Order: sequence, then C-alpha cells, then structure tokens
Amino acid sequence: MLPSSPGVYIFKDKQGQVLYVGKAIDLRSRVASYKRSDNPKTQKLNSKTTKVETIVVESELEALILEVNFIKKYLPPFNVRLIDDKDYLYIAISEDDFPKVITARKNNLTKKFWGPFPSSRTVRETLKSLRKVFPWCSASQGVPLQLKPCFYYHLGLCQGACTGEITKEDYRKIINGFSKFMDGKKDQLISDLTKEMKLASERQNFEEAAKIKKNIQGILYLTQANRTKLYLENPNFLEQESKVALEELQKDLNLKKLPERIEGYDISNIQGKEATGSMVVLTKGEIDKSQYRKFKIKISDKTNDIAMHREILQRRMRHTEWPMPDLIIIDGGRGQARAVMTTIPVFGIAKKMEWLYPPQGEVIKLSRKSLSLKLLQKLRDEAHRFAISYHRKLRGKIIFK
Repeated sequence: MLPSSPGVYIFKDKQGQVLYVGKAIDLRSRVASYKRSDNPKTQKLNSKTTKVETIVVESELEALILEVNFIKKYLPPFNVRLIDDKDYLYIAISEDDFPKVITARKNNLTKKFWGPFPSSRTVRETLKSLRKVFPWCSASQGVPLQLKPCFYYHLGLCQGACTGEITKEDYRKIINGFSKFMDGKKDQLISDLTKEMKLASERQNFEEAAKIKKNIQGILYLTQANRTKLYLENPNFLEQESKVALEELQKDLNLKKLPERIEGYDISNIQGKEATGSMVVLTKGEIDKSQYRKFKIKISDKTNDIAMHREILQRRMRHTEWPMPDLIIIDGGRGQARAVMTTIPVFGIAKKMEWLYPPQGEVIKLSRKSLSLKLLQKLRDEAHRFAISYHRKLRGKIIFK
C-alpha cells in the first residue's frame, strides 16, 4: 500500500529501465489514478510497467526538485513530450555580473538551468518561496547603480545590488547556494553554510553569523531533512536503506539473525462485533502483499483483545506451509506480546509512545529518527489498514443482507 504522502513515483519495465517519472502531493491517490485511466498513452505505460517505486519526501517543493532532476538524468521515454516541448518553462540563472534567477523557454536557455516544468504557476510559486531564502536582484538590464534601494530590497527579496549594498562575491555566494539547492544538494549546502557560520563566529563577526544562521533555518523550513542527493547518485539507495534498517533493527532488538521476514498483526472490531485480524509481511524490509493473510475471529469473547491476538497467532502457526517469520510485531503492549507462545522473537508496539514491549524484560525505546522504528511503524500502520479494510467488508455484508 502506497503512502498518502508527497513524493516522486517511478514507473519501470522488467529490465529496470525508467519509463516515467512524476511527482504527487498524495502518492497513493496519484499512482492509483493511472490504473483507472482510459487514456491510450497511459494504458500503454501501464502495459509496459512491471514495477512502481516511490520516494517519500517532506514537501511538495522537494518532490518537484527531485522529479526534475530525475527526468534530466534518466530521460524516461514517457516523459519525452515534456523534455522536447519548447513551450514549457525552465528555471535558469542569467550570465550577468550579478546573475539573476529567471524563467526561460527551451530556445533561450542559459548555461545553468533546471526543468522543464509543465506548470508555469508551479514555477512562479516555487521561485516566490525560494527568493525568501535566496534573495536575488531582478534588475532588467544588468545592475544599474541607483540612490534608493528597489521595492524588493524593502521586502527582503533583494540584497541591494543596485545600491552597492552587497559585493559581487557575496552576491554570487547566494546564487551558488540557490544552484546547489536546485541540484538537490541541500545537505552539502547546509554543511557549507554551517562552516561559514562557525568561522564568522570565531572571528567575532556575530552579525554575519546570525545572518547565515537565519539562511540555514530558511532552507530547513522550505524542506525538512531530505535524501535527494542520495537518490540521484545511487539508484539502489532504496534497497540499501532497507538493508540498513534491518541491520539496525537486529542490533536494537538483539536478534540472533537478520529479520528478513517480519510479520505484523492487528485486530479490528467495534464493541466486539465482526472482529477481524490481519497479518501483513515485510520481506527484506519491503511490503509483500502476496504474503498477507486475514482472519475472522472465532472466539466467543470478542471484547478481549489479548485473547483475539492469541487466537490468530495460534491459527497462523498451524500453517507450516507458510514461511516462518524471523520477527513478530503486534499492535499493543506487553499483554499482547505475552499472548503469543512461540520461540520466535515477539514485540508489541504501542501507538502513543512508540515503545517496544517484549513479553519479559525492559521496554525498548528506539529513537524516533531511527530507520528501524520507521520500518516497524510502516509494518504496524499497514497491519492496521489491512485489518480495518477486512472488518468494513464483513460489516458491509451484514448491513446489506
């Protein structure tokens, strides 16, 4: 199940070739729309696609930058119309002494540009946001010196190049920062600015240090910590990240082996009626829907969450033809974890604090930023979604009988 988050989706064929790249505010909804489309070109894309990869990001702006860089890097055949069409807008940097950030068409591009962008409105809104962090001069003919600063200077969107308020060297630092940001190198940019800030502070130039700190905060505000550069440099980053997450999890939970198959369980019911249980599976850190199973609870006491978990786990363990898990995660606390009698490592995960509860021993508190916790949250949330969908289906059958 794809997340309802902003990000980029990548359609690939059986050879692994990138066929199409797109961005979305809601990945789940956007990718699903391709399956429902009756457009001949979309249907042709669907027929060639064997795998859809998604990259979740923190903001629509980050998705936009990632999408543009991917299209430029891979030249996907189903994006060809976008690449070749001269009417689409690009973002470019002019070649003036005090370079400006401008919009351009394909026929009048400069040496440094990004795009194309299918929506001119998106381009202008993006530049409006970025100019607050990377203020640039917008003088139409070079930078003519004048006595009074321009309107944009008073808005904080220009550093006063027209009135000599900023040197050419300092101005180019701003434009270079903008360029790194658009290249998806935010982490490198933050690192460079942090070094400059420390150096300014050591020299007791506290005003300059404060200005750089404000710039860093602005960049972080635009997009939270992102991994754009890593995705662009390494097409296998997603698989490698999953492996690292599993290795972290093995260490955090003191497991004897790498948990290549993790099973997650959840219960769904309303006042004990039509109670259902779900089993979802992560194989090598990735959602594996072919292994999902659902259970209709049979016990009479359907208000006892622990007893219901015990039932579905007992029923699951009878299926020796199913691959055995290396780790079991149950939505709940220690009581739910104790309900499972097995030699397989079992932990309950509580929603409120996101702590892990073994049947015995101390509670494990994983860092909220750790890949291992994010992996378990993905499993837990998927188990919850799958249990609810089955529960609603059963309730619907009763209502319409």
